[in-house]
Amino acid sequence: MNYLRRPMKKILLSLSLLILTLLFASNTLAASGKLEQDAGPYHVIMQTNPENLMANQAGTMTMIIKNKATGQPVTGAKVIMMQSTMSNSSSAGNNSGNMGGMNMSSGMDKQGGTAMQEQSSMGSMAMDPGTYMMEGMTFNQPGQWNQAITISSPLGESTVNFPITVGKSGPNFVLIGSVAGAVVIVGLLAAMLKRKKN
Repeated sequence: MNYLRRPMKKILLSLSLLILTLLFASNTLAASGKLEQDAGPYHVIMQTNPENLMANQAGTMTMIIKNKATGQPVTGAKVIMMQSTMSNSSSAGNNSGNMGGMNMSSGMDKQGGTAMQEQSSMGSMAMDPGTYMMEGMTFNQPGQWNQAITISSPLGESTVNFPITVGKSGPNFVLIGSVAGAVVIVGLLAAMLKRKKN
């Protein structure tokens, strides 16, 4: 009977490692919602919430703006989010691939963009100085988007461009696979324990 237990232990160990790898990969993908870029005198950190944006689902974009030379937060800046454009035409069907597809809750200014509001807190949570936020943004279709942000302050004016990937609304296959793998491992462990008792 021992010769059967050894392969079973190897199978269980392999399945456990596979599930851990899938969970680690999904956490790594989720953490990729944070992008950093330099633009003129600024260092800009962009984050989205949720981290993986989905088509036609509202999200929030947060910008943390710092002085590139000193690392100090840039407060009191005018931060304008320009109309987003699709990076490729393949997912846009017959459209030109350069269509504005993001709807925002506040009105456009004369530059054709929407002002991001500086935030010191969000609910009971304190925000870092130099944090600017846009809530209620939605993208009308999945694909690769380009988001331009214009920053104006006494340091000067610069524009930064961030690529944004918008997914289709649907099931999370990594989570489903992880749950299914966990069920298989529990089933195999139960079968081994039953054999051991017999």
